[in-house]
Amino acid sequence: MKPLIVFLLVLSQVAASQPTYGKVSGTIESSEVVLKWTTSYEDQTIRFSVWMTGPGLRWMAIGFSDHGKFNNSDFCLFRNGKLRDYYTDNDFILHQDMNQDCELISFGRPLSENVINSEVPRRVFEFRRRFSTCDPRDYAFEPGTTQFIFTGGNVFSKNLNDAKKSLHFGQVINGDSEIPKMEVDRSQFRVLADQALIPGVVTSYWCTVKKVPEYVQSRKHHVIMMNSVVQPENKHIVHHMVIYACQTNDQTEFSLNCNDPFKPKSSSTCSRVVGAWSMGEGSVSYPPEAGLPIGGSQGSSYLMVEIHYNNVEKVTGVRDSSGFQFVVTPQLRLFDAGIMELGLIYSDANSIPPQQDAFPITGYCVEDCTKKLPTEGIQVFASQLHAHLTGRKLWTSHYRNGVKVGELNRDNHYSPHWQHVQQVRPYVHVKQGDVLATTCVYETRDRSSMTLGGYGIEDEMCVNYIYYFPVSEIEVCKSAVDNSSLHSYFAHKHKIQNVELPIHLKYNSIDWTEEKSLSLKELYSSAPLNMHCLQHDGTLFSGHNWSSIPVPRINAGPFVKMRDVYECPSLNDY
Repeated sequence: MKPLIVFLLVLSQVAASQPTYGKVSGTIESSEVVLKWTTSYEDQTIRFSVWMTGPGLRWMAIGFSDHGKFNNSDFCLFRNGKLRDYYTDNDFILHQDMNQDCELISFGRPLSENVINSEVPRRVFEFRRRFSTCDPRDYAFEPGTTQFIFTGGNVFSKNLNDAKKSLHFGQVINGDSEIPKMEVDRSQFRVLADQALIPGVVTSYWCTVKKVPEYVQSRKHHVIMMNSVVQPENKHIVHHMVIYACQTNDQTEFSLNCNDPFKPKSSSTCSRVVGAWSMGEGSVSYPPEAGLPIGGSQGSSYLMVEIHYNNVEKVTGVRDSSGFQFVVTPQLRLFDAGIMELGLIYSDANSIPPQQDAFPITGYCVEDCTKKLPTEGIQVFASQLHAHLTGRKLWTSHYRNGVKVGELNRDNHYSPHWQHVQQVRPYVHVKQGDVLATTCVYETRDRSSMTLGGYGIEDEMCVNYIYYFPVSEIEVCKSAVDNSSLHSYFAHKHKIQNVELPIHLKYNSIDWTEEKSLSLKELYSSAPLNMHCLQHDGTLFSGHNWSSIPVPRINAGPFVKMRDVYECPSLNDY
């Protein structure tokens, strides 16, 4: 099939002459496999090379999955010196595609050949794929997460149920960013949980307050890079971490369960987000114009790391010392940077019915809140999307005067098992009075009851942490459907009159049909909002009633130049 040249949003953010690179690694049978790629934005192709260490295989396939499933996926399968384009059906059976879009560039020795030194990595084959082939059986590469499948073996079968398979995550589009230049005069320190005793329950939050080093306390510094420090043996339990600056310095160092009644009350002022990390993320680097302020007479001397443990097996007796590492410099940059939290308020008001293929909810940062931004507005340079297990597509749209002018970030193939901070280039200029709308699309087809908004891993969130400069007074700009509208909906649509009955019980008392789910979707899209327009101390901005706020009147703008699903289909669309 002759490919249609596709203009992706990312092309406006990456110079056409600037390729990006990446790699993922895994195992097939007992062989170590490394997949490397070079992405060309000029001709919209990706060049893949497959390297292998270990004994030979009879066949190997690299697959591309829409949402981390092995069936209904796209494969480039190498066997007997030939590369073929395959796809799997709903029953995991491989079929050769009518349109062959996996272009073999070269190959080395036969896969099954015995090698003298199997511990030396060897290139097996190279191939090329276009961003989009306009084939409904092929995967279309898009900005955000790419989910790879590794499979192969010594006995070829078209039934992938018989083959060993593994899933891996990377970013093919817009996956690499510039290497940051850092000041010569720099140092680093860590804030870690102090041998936290992980509770033997599925969901828990651990809080640790630590004092920053004396040299940072005595003089204002800029954080220019942050790295997560996750204890390797606990990486399957550490789900995500947030680190906060304490607004007062009358703190006591401690390491306790966040819900411990003996936790010092002064820690309630540790509310200003400094950084966040989720499974799969790397480091956060600040641009040369800005750094995150810390220390000095006007700055924070104490930091609090909050760790969400997802202890599915409910193991006991496990200690953890995960946290963050900071790279700081006393050579202050031009601007102080900040982090702002967008999306949905953590509330069961934002809940998803069962048996849904694609259920969207949008959280707003409304005009009245962005009017609190600096006069010159802010420049957004990075974005970190976050949801839990049912999140599938996440993005933040940017509106000015009611018209969509761009997006801060988008991930159409989101996975809670691999998350990342996305560099935003060029920076997005958000002005006073603009609207930011963060949408999460959830899939609950395998769930039989309501998925509630909340903190637990089985609950749901919809968050975008945006990194920006210059720093503003806004810490959080999020929304939920207004409670009075929600109670009215329960009373009129479902005859649940008891106002005192908690929202989660009302949701769970309903037998959710498709028609009822549609009515809830309509409510979410039109009902007034309860806004959290919060300052750094966690309080609402005064002088405004932040409840019953009308949903912003917004329209899609002319900027969107995406692949049309009818003109240029892909398996992503089904």
